[in-house]
Amino acid sequence: MTAVTETPGIPDAGAAPALEDAALEKVTQWANAYLATLTEKTHARLAELAAAKPAASSNGHFKPAIGEPTVGPYVGFDVAATSPIQITGFPPYQPSKVIAAGELAFLVVYMFINPMPTPFPPPTVQLGGRSWRLTLDLANITTMTSTKLVQTGTYGAPAPSLSFAIFTLPTPDPGLDAAVYEANVTFDITDPGQPYAAFATNFFDVDDDPGFLFVPPSVPQWRHDTPNRYLVYRQ
Repeated sequence: MTAVTETPGIPDAGAAPALEDAALEKVTQWANAYLATLTEKTHARLAELAAAKPAASSNGHFKPAIGEPTVGPYVGFDVAATSPIQITGFPPYQPSKVIAAGELAFLVVYMFINPMPTPFPPPTVQLGGRSWRLTLDLANITTMTSTKLVQTGTYGAPAPSLSFAIFTLPTPDPGLDAAVYEANVTFDITDPGQPYAAFATNFFDVDDDPGFLFVPPSVPQWRHDTPNRYLVYRQ
C-alpha cells in the first residue's frame, strides 16, 4: 500500500521558525554559490560546442542529460539535484545522508534551459512566460509509502538558463526501525502543447565519504544513474 501526500515545496519541518529561516538562508547561500560554478562551466561548455561547429548548425547541451526535447546531442531542458544538506558546523555541513528525526535537512534542485538556438529560437526564448512544475517524490522504501513535495512558478521572458529551488525535507520519527528514503525529481512545463519535461538522473553528492574496509573513500561529486537515498533515524 502506498500513501501519497502533496505538500508545499518548503513545508514546516517542525523546527523553530527562526532556526529554520537561518538554516534555509545558509542553504540558499550555498545553492547560489554552486549555481555560479554551474553557470560558468555550462557557458564554457556551450561556447566550446558552438566553436566546434558552423554557426548555422551549432548546438549546445548539458551532459549527461535526459530532458526532452532533444535534437541529436542537443538537450533543451534538464534537471539535477543534490543529496540532502544539513546546516551543522561549517561547510560542507557533513554528514547529510544520515539524519536524526526532527532535524532540518534540505535538498537543492537545479533547473537547466538551453540558451543555444537550433533552427528554432532557443528554449530560453520559447519558455518565456511559461509555467513550470517541480516535483520531489520521496519514497520511504522501508515502509513503502511516499510523500510528494511540489513547487510551481512562471518564468519571465526570457526564461533563465540556470535556476534552483530548495525543498525542506520532512524528517518524521520512523520508530524503532530507521527509514531509508529515495528522492526523485521531475520537472516539466505545464502549458498545453509544450513538450518540455525531465527527471533528474544526476545528483551532486555533498558528502565526503570515508569509505568502508576495501571501499575507497570518495569526495563530493556528481553521481549518474544512482539512487539518491538517505536515512532518517530515531536519535
